[in-house]
Amino acid sequence: MASCKNCPPYKNSELGIFFPDCFERVSGHCNKKNPGNVQNLHILAHRVMPKFFDGIELDYLHRLAPNKYITAAWVLSHIRPSGFRFGGLYTFRVQDDTMYTPTIMGDIHPTSLAANLNILYYPFQSLRMEAILQKARETAPVESQYTIEWTRPCDTWTANFYNVRNENGRCTLSVMRSISAHWALGGELLLEWNDPQKLTPDLALAARYSHYNYSLAATASRQGLDVSYWQRIHPQIQMANLLAWNRSTRKTIATICYQWNFWNSAVHGMFDSDASVGFMWTKYLRHLPLQMGFSVVMNLPTDRFAFGMRFVLDPSGLRRGV
Repeated sequence: MASCKNCPPYKNSELGIFFPDCFERVSGHCNKKNPGNVQNLHILAHRVMPKFFDGIELDYLHRLAPNKYITAAWVLSHIRPSGFRFGGLYTFRVQDDTMYTPTIMGDIHPTSLAANLNILYYPFQSLRMEAILQKARETAPVESQYTIEWTRPCDTWTANFYNVRNENGRCTLSVMRSISAHWALGGELLLEWNDPQKLTPDLALAARYSHYNYSLAATASRQGLDVSYWQRIHPQIQMANLLAWNRSTRKTIATICYQWNFWNSAVHGMFDSDASVGFMWTKYLRHLPLQMGFSVVMNLPTDRFAFGMRFVLDPSGLRRGV
């Protein structure tokens, strides 16, 4: 048997000396799916939840090239900052039909100079680096979030850094791993400091059992407990249940929500233990490059409600219904 050039030959000699083959590194094989990260553990249930609008929102999206978009938005709201914003999206490299990062997304308010900037970069296929910067106004400090994520076939390792400074900051280190075709376990370490000499750690555990048409996920820590259950009960209907318990406030909130998809529209609804009822409807117009939607949420004990509408104009046809 042959060996590498740096080792003696392998043979049965008269002297009785044996040299085995050199060690070789063989990559492992995983037949389980990647579980994602801890931050998106309850994402299936959260997608079913209605996304409520407040006031009136008009969005414009136009494609200049496959890797270049311009955006504009006008918002009239009681909660969100009102006014006009414009921005865009740009991906640096395009080869054939594939776009390669880095990708830059951003927008700005021309009056207050409030701005958002998002930079996404994959130096390798399995490594994601992302930076999210937000400035509320010209004199306000910059709010920052930096993410480094390493994805492997069976696990995901993530590090998030939120407004990290010498005097204060927060960071999370998490891992999520598939232990079977249906089970995934993980954990997250939170490090928070409001003083350079004082560091407050906290640990959270995460677990999920998933199938092709249902998923059960839970996270637990000293601060509380979060449980979610998602199920596709029909090819067009999804339902989700969420339970959140906070230890400091001793308060528990349970939510039931659903999503019903039609060929050119979707309906989302919810009801929670605080007697709040919500509804959202979105529709893609067939002959116009326009998406429209409205939502309403109401609290029954207080008789207070909020109503909102949103229109998305897309001449490029990126959001046009079939």
